[in-house]
Amino acid sequence: MLTTLFSGLLMLASGMSLADIMEMAQSGMGALSPGLTRGLLATQHLLVFILPGLIFGLVFYQGKFMTGLNLDIPPGWQLSILGIFFLMAAYPLVNLSFLVNESIPLPAWADKFESQAEDTLKAILTMNTPVIFIFNLIIIAILPGIGEELIFRGILQKQIGLLFRSPVAAIWIAAFIFSAIHLQFEGFLPRMALGAVLGYLYYWTGNLWVPIIAHAFNNGIQVALIYVTGMDISNFDEESSDQLQWWMIPLSITIMYLIYRSILKNRNVLEQT
Repeated sequence: MLTTLFSGLLMLASGMSLADIMEMAQSGMGALSPGLTRGLLATQHLLVFILPGLIFGLVFYQGKFMTGLNLDIPPGWQLSILGIFFLMAAYPLVNLSFLVNESIPLPAWADKFESQAEDTLKAILTMNTPVIFIFNLIIIAILPGIGEELIFRGILQKQIGLLFRSPVAAIWIAAFIFSAIHLQFEGFLPRMALGAVLGYLYYWTGNLWVPIIAHAFNNGIQVALIYVTGMDISNFDEESSDQLQWWMIPLSITIMYLIYRSILKNRNVLEQT
């Protein structure tokens, strides 16, 4: 089982959910080549997330498509960087959620599929050429960043907020659905935590580009580290408790609060321009 923050985040970033692995196993596609698997993942992101999100925007917002999805105003480099830093500052809290998730026993069948998902991810992340690296950035960082944020934050979170008139409830409900729909039990809590962080970024900034950029950067930097260092995620087999220094939790919360204040300040400046 994956037991570290880094390898766990790679599982979350890959877009290869337990549901994908189950479908492959049931349809006899488990032996697909890494190249074909990458192609299937790209197609999945386009058809399951990006295309439905665009159709929703065109149907419900029509001429105000970009405005309705909060994509009409570029966030500027300050908000973009603050969004990335806020997500990175939340890593210790995400790691804490891994510890909690690890304490929940999985049935044998779920553990088996998690192992298959890890094997598939390792195959995809074997990048022998710059072309494969660039393609992995597209399917693991750019497409999920756009598609998943479009669906779960730009549409789902926004509509839930209008329904319940509670932005905070909308953030956590959308984050729960974001995690649950992947059916990846080992990463359920950390994926929900990441979804909530992205949801708060969207709520505070009112700009969908901010969580899109943060999401894509979070995934992309991990792919880049794998490519540059040649590390194997299966080598990260230390205990999670050794990876989390508990003093990081209050430090993480403090840094997140300071970045939150800066986000609100920069948003006000953006609105006045």
